[in-house]
Amino acid sequence: MKNRFFSPGLALACSFFLGTMLLIPVSSCRKLSPADPNQPKTIDDLVIASSFTWATTREISISILARDNMNNPLTNIRINVYTESPDSGGVYICGGVTDASGLWSVVQAIPAYLAEVTVTNDFLGLIREMKLPVVGNSVNGTFGGLSPNPVHTKSSSQVMAIGATKWVIPGFNAQGVPNNLEPINDPVDQSLLNDLNATLPEYKSVPQYHPEYLASTVPNNLVLDEQCDVWITYITEGAGWTNSLGYFVFNTNNPPASAAAIDTIRVVFPNLSNTGSGGALNPGNKVYLGRFPAGKSIGWVVVPHGWNGSGVYVGSYVIYSIPSFNPEPDANLKKHMLILRDATRLQFLYSFEDMRRDQGADQDFNDGVLYVRANPVSAVNTTGMPVITTTQTDTDKDGIPDNTDDYPNDATKAFNNYTPGKTTYSSLAFEDLWPGKGDYDMNDLVISYQFNQVTNASNMVVQVKATIITEAMGATLHNAFGFQLPIAPALVSGVTGIDLKHSLITLSANNTEAGQTKAVIIPYDDAFDRLPPPNSGTGSNTVPGAPFVTPDTMRLVINLAQPVSLSTMGIPPYNPFIIVNGNRNREVHLPDMPPTDKVDGSDFQTAMDDSQPASGRYYKTKTNLPWAINIAEKFNYPVEQAVIVDAYLKFGTWAESSGGSFNDWYRALSGYRNNVYIYSHP
Repeated sequence: MKNRFFSPGLALACSFFLGTMLLIPVSSCRKLSPADPNQPKTIDDLVIASSFTWATTREISISILARDNMNNPLTNIRINVYTESPDSGGVYICGGVTDASGLWSVVQAIPAYLAEVTVTNDFLGLIREMKLPVVGNSVNGTFGGLSPNPVHTKSSSQVMAIGATKWVIPGFNAQGVPNNLEPINDPVDQSLLNDLNATLPEYKSVPQYHPEYLASTVPNNLVLDEQCDVWITYITEGAGWTNSLGYFVFNTNNPPASAAAIDTIRVVFPNLSNTGSGGALNPGNKVYLGRFPAGKSIGWVVVPHGWNGSGVYVGSYVIYSIPSFNPEPDANLKKHMLILRDATRLQFLYSFEDMRRDQGADQDFNDGVLYVRANPVSAVNTTGMPVITTTQTDTDKDGIPDNTDDYPNDATKAFNNYTPGKTTYSSLAFEDLWPGKGDYDMNDLVISYQFNQVTNASNMVVQVKATIITEAMGATLHNAFGFQLPIAPALVSGVTGIDLKHSLITLSANNTEAGQTKAVIIPYDDAFDRLPPPNSGTGSNTVPGAPFVTPDTMRLVINLAQPVSLSTMGIPPYNPFIIVNGNRNREVHLPDMPPTDKVDGSDFQTAMDDSQPASGRYYKTKTNLPWAINIAEKFNYPVEQAVIVDAYLKFGTWAESSGGSFNDWYRALSGYRNNVYIYSHP
């Protein structure tokens, strides 16, 4: 907003005098010339559909199922949504837990250009993450599910020699699955998986949380005191590598003195990787190792990144269950494998850490998790063998284990749900001359925001945290900022962090605005208080060369009187608006968003406004232009008096295509911007 002398009837025009044209240098007068069809369109030339929402985001419905390997629902499983894989810098958006049917669902806003999201879980027993496409406005996926019984195919083994050690590798398919799997999978149910998660919780270092597992008195190998049959069952893996797993057999009373002294290593799983995670194993896949006489011990071998896509490759180092064979110089870091007793199920948990423990390993010892069974089970010597843990730590007793609870010490809270993301911001850009059109540099008030809807163990919202950053104010009008929640004021118990300095707003006891049927929060009543102009240029942070004013950050906390469903609470930024120049009857909202109860509608259908409340049309001009835009990412707004179509070269095409083309028009991509017209923060 630059021309402060607004008249509803005022129109800008190009003048002609007696055949001599006088060109008035006003951008709104530029028209496409028939002689120059490639000339960029002006804001007034755009042909925009009345139905266009001007949204740079889209609301998607995310539905995620969790199942055990018999297709039974897994409950209370933490699900997380990221913009992309967190290992590739993806930003966390939201999360919660599955219900009794194994389902977690949410409606979330994401940038319209985002074609897929990454969904992860924190539950040992399921693959870690999936990339899921956005189909229409939905994302659907399943962690786990029925493990198909394999076809039991016998095939000849391969033999290779490395030094004096013979490596025997079973026949395998193109994904490294051995051909000698047992024809019936073992069940891997929630009870077993819960115990695994209590024993080896994700992101928890075994040396810190279960040092007793690493004690020198704990056995490293499976010691057999009687003749028995032995099977090993794949449960899960949490590795970033495609590891190979094998075993060796030795006389208990005469163990090998070095790795080179091992006569034979038999590979069990050439590629110990799950379906959807670099391989094709499924939970419950089982291999019969054979019948072993009394007095023997079974040791274990892991070849880090041993599967090379076509076979087993032994690289720079191998990890053994006999710690002294491992490469770390520090004796306290040599142990890589655990064997724990599951007394309830009469079996033995076997797991390992695949990375050198002196080179950045997370030491949660769950890079591979398997179960060993012996018949008879009494054949296994369990002296000194720790028992698995069956209770997960839940400090606040809300039913969410500490390692998956964002608020482990607060029973009323459990999960953070961000808009747009945990470390990112979106922006609101306003023109304030409504119902006049203004100059369309979209910088009269620019606000970056991040909302966090905090949910409890039942996925219900109990608190909203808002970070509001006032970035720029290219205005001479004194505008307030607010947002309307889709819930009644009585559902808000209190609001902290607002800063009202004038007499514009009357507050109720809970710090929502009085006299509203929906809860209205006004963070501040004059942007000049938040971003004082530097006595140079217009407003603050819109004129290049003028002194820069540090953007103002406010942090609001909205506590709810009772938990509210995410669907009822809606999606931030809810219904944001400005109040123009102290006139409480004059609000400017996003297109097609209704005003609050404080607006009587007398300004509708005046000047350039074409609001039609009866049909749900609000805050659009007669040519369907808005006065405010919500940008999915932090906005680099135009400089003073630079029309947005001149700064953002794809804006017009986006608008005329109703969002079908260049729905990422605001990004810093090649050919998208004319940086001369975009304000640069120092």
